[in-house]
Amino acid sequence: MKLIILAVGISLAVLASGSYVPSTITEAKYADKDFLIKQKFFFEILRNIHMPLKYDEYVPYTKTWVMDETKYTDYTQVIEFFDWFKTGSFLEKGEIFTIYNEQYLRQTYALFSFLYNSADWDTYYKNLIWARDNVNEGMFIYVVHLTVMHRPDLQGIVMPAIYEIYPYYFYNTDVIRSITYKKLYDPKFGFYGNGKYNVVYANYTMPYPKDYYNNFYSEDLISYYTEDIGLNSFYFYFMMDYPFLLGGDKFGLMKDRRGELYWYMHQTLLARYNLERMSNYMGTVKPLVWRFPLKTGYFSLLSYWNGVPFKSRDYNYMVDDESYIKLDWINAWEAKIRGIIEAGYYIMEDDTRINLRLPESVEFFGNLLNSNVDGVDANYVGYIEVFSRLLLSGNDFKAYKVWPSALMQFETSLRDPVFYQLYERFMDLYYYFKRFLPSYTMDELNFNGVIIKDVAFDKLMTYFDFFDADVSNVLPMQSTDKYFDYSVFARQRRLNHKPFSYTMNVMSEYSGKAIVRMFVGPKFDRFFDLQFYKKYFVEVDQYLVDFTAGKNTFVRNSRDFFWSVKDRTMYTDLYKKIMLGINGQEKFALDMSEAHCGFPDRLILPKGWTNGMPMQFYFIITPYKSQSTYEKADFYDKTVSCGVGSGMRYYDTLPMGYPFDRVINFNYFYTKNMYFKDVLIYHTDEMKMNQTF
Repeated sequence: MKLIILAVGISLAVLASGSYVPSTITEAKYADKDFLIKQKFFFEILRNIHMPLKYDEYVPYTKTWVMDETKYTDYTQVIEFFDWFKTGSFLEKGEIFTIYNEQYLRQTYALFSFLYNSADWDTYYKNLIWARDNVNEGMFIYVVHLTVMHRPDLQGIVMPAIYEIYPYYFYNTDVIRSITYKKLYDPKFGFYGNGKYNVVYANYTMPYPKDYYNNFYSEDLISYYTEDIGLNSFYFYFMMDYPFLLGGDKFGLMKDRRGELYWYMHQTLLARYNLERMSNYMGTVKPLVWRFPLKTGYFSLLSYWNGVPFKSRDYNYMVDDESYIKLDWINAWEAKIRGIIEAGYYIMEDDTRINLRLPESVEFFGNLLNSNVDGVDANYVGYIEVFSRLLLSGNDFKAYKVWPSALMQFETSLRDPVFYQLYERFMDLYYYFKRFLPSYTMDELNFNGVIIKDVAFDKLMTYFDFFDADVSNVLPMQSTDKYFDYSVFARQRRLNHKPFSYTMNVMSEYSGKAIVRMFVGPKFDRFFDLQFYKKYFVEVDQYLVDFTAGKNTFVRNSRDFFWSVKDRTMYTDLYKKIMLGINGQEKFALDMSEAHCGFPDRLILPKGWTNGMPMQFYFIITPYKSQSTYEKADFYDKTVSCGVGSGMRYYDTLPMGYPFDRVINFNYFYTKNMYFKDVLIYHTDEMKMNQTF
């Protein structure tokens, strides 16, 4: 992963779950012993989540929670959890969890409130140990991530990668069975006797027939992308950073423009997915049409921890009569949203009128469409996302027990091809809203005195390599004393690219700071075609530069793109570093090198073609307008935190996706501070190894 290095001038932090983290770090920080003890705690309680805790120091706290009401910041919320849990109506341990169920959602929020309101570390520590052994495992994993990401006193805590905490959601059933089978016939499997001994190969095995509805090519051509563990982890972490059940002033998510960010992130995911389809000679994804039978089926080949397979969706999928009623609700909610857009305003309960023709109303509209806590009047526009996922999964929001599909888990949603069709339909609503906003004028696009003269790129090359993940959690740990010596790896082929640099030459009459935005998108024949192709451009970098009068040359390496993060350090290796830090043998750096918040660096570029796939990079330079809130460091510590809820995650107030987010007026669009650069992306079939031994 990327390290935030010491810098004298301006440095940049990684993209935080789809938004920007301006940073001017000049001093390295290291964890003290108290921090490392907390860090060790999280790694240990997340080991073998379906088994009782084996660490002697934690066992005394597994029997009861902290009763003292003075140990909570809001005891009224906590007592609600106590009362509910005592009734025995909570989801039992061992049952399959999903947030897309009304009762599970309410229980999850109650459990979160109980832990979040623990007034200090000691109370939180004891309550979390109790929850670890007494509440549903899936719910526990969900809530422990929420508390770590949103409690101010836990900034900087590094969680193990979600694909290593719970491999069942990332590796097909044959991988899990291979690991358990090897352990059955060979007790030494899992121990460091011979590194190669502990490797199980993981394939992408989505079984699709030829699907003429999807442009003559089957989805298995891009399963290496849709099943990528880094991509799916990115989506999980984003949904944890901005969960629809949290909001308000208490968590500050509105400060981050959460409504706009949510839909821009999905637009980015769709654009990147379409670029990968283009790399495989597939057409772009079409919006979902609510017409049954639905041709696009999905069989994930994943199984839950208890062996129950993820619920599948048959090809030519049909729904029952009761589900058609829910489809009527979805269509009615969508019609209401379109009506609001066309009317150009929304009237609140207090008769306040929200003008939807103002650019800043994008935040209101985004929250409304997402139906999150910071939105308004969810009963009016409904829970269109939740009900759509459930309808496509054959499940009911109010069911007593559910059999979740891939669409009902954040870790697996991106695997299902209908996810992209569904969100393309949602994005049509978002694009429709944007159509009514005024096009950017010359003044809004131009940067007087700044001219991008040329940009030169290294050769762009992608390839497949092997990646190892520590999936030891699949097997019971026989002894806490053997933790250092115990490890099992899943080795999987994944898309990667060679690091590349580009050089940009700019002539400037202006001296001062400016912001460079960089997008990658498809090559098109006529400039006016950009009106159609702009939604397929993906923002891959954004950074701050200092101009001097005259010629300016900037060299930027792909390793520095703050949209992206490098691979996570493996579970066991990180645990060793923590223990060495506690023992004073090694310093544990607090430098965001294990940040959860960023798009995988490996997937910046689409696969491309052997003979070179024509693509374009687009650059635009805009003035930097200092924002006083960005310069205050007391909100969060940039060295350890993504800054969720801080309101400090953006360089400027320009709309996300600027200048491609609105209808283009070609009379003004192309200015001298913009530049299109034609490139070719090559792919080689040479496989490279990236493993630990």
